[in-house]
Amino acid sequence: MNNSKILLIVAVIVIPIFFLALAIGGIFVGFGLTSAVTANNQPEARVDGAKVEAEVLTIAADFAGSKDLETAQQRLADLGLPNAEQYVSFMVDRYLQENGKDNTDTQNLFLLADALGASTESMIAALATPTWTPTPTVPPTSTPLPTDTPTATPAPPTDTPVPPTDTPVAEAPTDTPAPPPPTLGPPTDTPEPTATPEPPPPAVDFVVAEAYLIPNPDYGGCPGAHSIYVTVVDAAGNPMDGVIVEDTGRVVPPKVSGEKGPGKLEYDLWKNGFSLLVTQNQDGSPATSDVTPKLSSVDGDIPDEWLVQANYCRDLADCAQRKSTNQLCLGHYAYNVTFKRTH
Repeated sequence: MNNSKILLIVAVIVIPIFFLALAIGGIFVGFGLTSAVTANNQPEARVDGAKVEAEVLTIAADFAGSKDLETAQQRLADLGLPNAEQYVSFMVDRYLQENGKDNTDTQNLFLLADALGASTESMIAALATPTWTPTPTVPPTSTPLPTDTPTATPAPPTDTPVPPTDTPVAEAPTDTPAPPPPTLGPPTDTPEPTATPEPPPPAVDFVVAEAYLIPNPDYGGCPGAHSIYVTVVDAAGNPMDGVIVEDTGRVVPPKVSGEKGPGKLEYDLWKNGFSLLVTQNQDGSPATSDVTPKLSSVDGDIPDEWLVQANYCRDLADCAQRKSTNQLCLGHYAYNVTFKRTH
């Protein structure tokens, strides 16, 4: 076989097989790169809410013993919570409702929240008590008895002759003219003292001391509660039972404080929302009251600022995106409300 025929066979068979091998190798290389990129772009694992809560309890217990606020703040920051102060405040409210004010974890969490500036009036009314510090009694100091010390008696002074001096003759007193008699006139009117006006009475019997969306402990998750937790207190912050609270539209039945504990009542939210006010005093007389904002479990009713503050969104843009794609907690939001008597 001559050389020209051999070259023709190589060109027809070998070269196409070579390019086919290159193409197959490129496909596998591309698939490997795509798999690597996909693996590297996996979303971050969600923070374990139970582990975070356990760590916050440990931080609160350590702070209660050491009072080292700077260390506690650093440890909270290491957890990566978007709003650690509100998270601790939320835990105080929940532990107070579930475990009571005498629970050690509840007390430790309250001390940490108060030091972080995240305590609320309802927490302080339920948990803060004055601490009596005895005044130390100083023992009496003994006074030494005087000792008999002989005192030297000074010798009498020696008379020293003093030359006589001329005593000036006193001049006769000069007559001082008497002051002119006062000019009599009509008596001057003395203004009557002005009475101090009494402060005007408060505009209403009850004010809204607080009303806020309870924080979400885990961004991207939903706590599950859908209620409004209401507490009624007197002017000194003590719980009041027997006070009637209603919604402004009279859509749901009224509630009486004390139904869910001292001064407490609850409203359930079933994909709805309403505003609340106090309508009746303990003695049955009508009451005037401030009105809460609308407290709703519907995403569109809740201001974006509330959702950011309560850790349901990272920022306003995140809220807009999550609302548009129904990625929030429709029907599962809870609120804390405190009505305080003004007099």
